[in-house]
Amino acid sequence: MKRSFSFYAITILILAILLSSCLVPEGPDGDPTATAQPIFPPTLSETQDPLQPINPTPTPNLNNPNPVRITELEYLQEDTEVLVMAKLFNTLTDAILRDVLLEVQALDAVGNRIALERVSFRYLFPRETTGFVQEFQLNAGLEIATVEVHVIDGLIDRGLKYKQALTVSNTAAFRVGNDYSVTGWLSNADPYTYTQVKLNAIAYNQAGQIVGGGWKIFDFLPEKDQVGFNLRVNAKRGETVDHVEVHPWLTSYSASLEGGNWWNSLKKGEWNFVVDRYHQFAGGAMIENQTDRMLTETFYILTVSDENDRICQASNGYIDVIWPKEKVAFAIEALQLPKECEGKTVDFVLVPGEFGQFPIEFNPLGTSQTSFSDENHVSVSVINNLNAAVSQSRVYVVLRNEDGRIVGGGYQTTEIIRGGSYVNVSVPVAYLGSPDSLSITAFATLPYGVEFGQ
Repeated sequence: MKRSFSFYAITILILAILLSSCLVPEGPDGDPTATAQPIFPPTLSETQDPLQPINPTPTPNLNNPNPVRITELEYLQEDTEVLVMAKLFNTLTDAILRDVLLEVQALDAVGNRIALERVSFRYLFPRETTGFVQEFQLNAGLEIATVEVHVIDGLIDRGLKYKQALTVSNTAAFRVGNDYSVTGWLSNADPYTYTQVKLNAIAYNQAGQIVGGGWKIFDFLPEKDQVGFNLRVNAKRGETVDHVEVHPWLTSYSASLEGGNWWNSLKKGEWNFVVDRYHQFAGGAMIENQTDRMLTETFYILTVSDENDRICQASNGYIDVIWPKEKVAFAIEALQLPKECEGKTVDFVLVPGEFGQFPIEFNPLGTSQTSFSDENHVSVSVINNLNAAVSQSRVYVVLRNEDGRIVGGGYQTTEIIRGGSYVNVSVPVAYLGSPDSLSITAFATLPYGVEFGQ
């Protein structure tokens, strides 16, 4: 009986090993953010090298040196804020480094560690250089004397046939007070919409020295598309930023969304955005939910660029909820453009939200009594048709000229609206033309986090 059991156990083990070797992916068509399969020991039928761990020890290993080389390292401290900027290089020509884990330490003058953070990213491609920015918040009175970056984990993958899909181009830096507004185009060559893409910006002076940095999480990067971004970079006092490098990362928080019919959930109707006489960027759009289900967290991306394809301003955010078959008037808060950048072209991208839930199944708000209260504000009455109070609402105003073309708009948040009652709200607007010749479309909706009461 024992002999029979051992025979069957060995047979099952052999079959499992052979089957696992057949399941090793050979090509580039898999989802690059999918969870990696368990790494099995090599077998005679295996046609590729197994994944190898990056040497995590700080001691030299001449037979298996760490393939990640730190090429640049700098930090910036202002009061309690510390920014660490570093560049990393994959020395290998035939392998992707996957799931690289870094440890960033900040030390005082006697070597005591006063801050530590671990950060990881998905891929470092063969002979590729990437950069990252890590931010620390210190207790008051602490001073940094040096920083250290250690590669403590990762995998060497010679089997994955995958290339860098995320690129950044046409970066520009515009001074805003003591900081800089950094813009650029973020492109995605893959047939996947990526979420939670981290943008690491490293700023240099004319001599090529690192003088600042910043970072931002870009929530949705559409498949096979390019969109504009805008992030804030902090620079050393007295330094002038000459150019900025921006490095996009897929991190452990990133996911991928396959294309499909979900892109047709929304219909983008009439839309237009303008630059007014004060060099402000404003406008609006008409959007319709094409489905019989509620859409939550629809993501918009707006980009205005000049005649040289340099991005003057970029903005993104969420429309929290669009009820089934609902038609929405959407507008943005006016954005100031840099004086040295003349906006000529506007790109407007909508990433449909997911089918979700909301505390109520219809939009209870209506609008009426719209008019210009002064040159820069539109007065709107927002009506609550519920028997219960709502803690807040969002009000969008779209302005059209005599030809019916959208030439401006604005946005405002109200305070509490009692059940069966209304409030008047003053919405700041920007536009082209004269108020006397403009028609007003107002729309009110509820945001996530709204509270209902008596």
